[in-house]
Amino acid sequence: MDHHKYDIAIVGMGCAGSHVLLAMLEHEQFMDKSILILDDYSADSLEKTWSYWEKGTGKWDHLISQQWNQGSFISHNKSIDLDLDPYHYKMIKSVDFIAFAKAKFQHHSNITHVAEKVTDVRQGHTARIFTESCTYQADLVLDSRVSQKFYNNTNAITLKQHFLGWHIRTEKDLFDPDHFVMMDYRYQDPGTTSFMYLLPFEKNEALIEYTYFSGELVDDAVYESKMREYLKKEYKLDEFEIVRIEQGVIPMTTYDFTAHNTQVVHKIGTAGGWVKASTGYSFKMSEKRAAQLVDNYITGKDLGHNMQEAKYRWYDQIMLDVLHQDNGRGDKVFTTLYSKNDIQRIFAFLDEETTFQQELQIMLPMTSYPFVRSAVTSFFK
Repeated sequence: MDHHKYDIAIVGMGCAGSHVLLAMLEHEQFMDKSILILDDYSADSLEKTWSYWEKGTGKWDHLISQQWNQGSFISHNKSIDLDLDPYHYKMIKSVDFIAFAKAKFQHHSNITHVAEKVTDVRQGHTARIFTESCTYQADLVLDSRVSQKFYNNTNAITLKQHFLGWHIRTEKDLFDPDHFVMMDYRYQDPGTTSFMYLLPFEKNEALIEYTYFSGELVDDAVYESKMREYLKKEYKLDEFEIVRIEQGVIPMTTYDFTAHNTQVVHKIGTAGGWVKASTGYSFKMSEKRAAQLVDNYITGKDLGHNMQEAKYRWYDQIMLDVLHQDNGRGDKVFTTLYSKNDIQRIFAFLDEETTFQQELQIMLPMTSYPFVRSAVTSFFK
């Protein structure tokens, strides 16, 4: 037997790779499959916080570090309280989730972990996977590396969700640990879709992030200035301890990542289009996509089968096009969304679990010339 030949290889054990492996471990059909995991665990994904919403008790509740069922949306002229029931907004640390997945696979003799970075994957009848020191072969590679063709593409609508966050600790009790802030547009960078985001952990501890949905990145000093302004005006706070810094760039794009899938290499995670294009949220979407992929594998279907309904791709494309054409419009767009819909309907829509009637209830109040123009343009593309 060739000890470098495997049935399945997973390249990258971040959010998507961990979800895929955990989904596989729920099915006996994978117990006799030789599975190779390639990840050196040196990526910055180990230092992220992932947030998501779900109803009631969830399968990862033993790993979450915080949850809320009360929040708020704030714009220049409106403040909306969000009573999430029966949903909870939950936060999980990437290091905890990945460590849980890693601990799970170590109990299975059919799973091999190689702590090396993949330098190349070449396709033929099977796939060859190259690291700096070795070459492996697999019948199927689940690859979380984003294709360079995406970065060179000029046809797709692409915004970036980019942010800088501080986990801060204060001497005084200033925060309400039961109430988070989804978006606060009062500190908007003019001409952009940009907002403050606040997750309070304790009365004297919180994660504060300044976030953009925009085409261009900004210097770190811009995020920092906005966060200091917010803390000064809202909490009279000048002095605080920065416990940890978190930063990221997430693509929000109409790019067709599935074009890179073949019979032997299938892209997962961001590389597979698993990030919700109109929001940048990925944790629960990756869980759903991973479960569908595993089911497709077991039932012999194409691995991309039933990943996303076309109508939701269309909705995402409309939103991205509106924000791309006029990036400063985000405040108005999201204020309309949150003021005309309860949070339960919004969450269901973003989870791609709505009926057509619910979708009409969301879309009709958004109707304006920019939305109609984008809807028509994207429909005929």
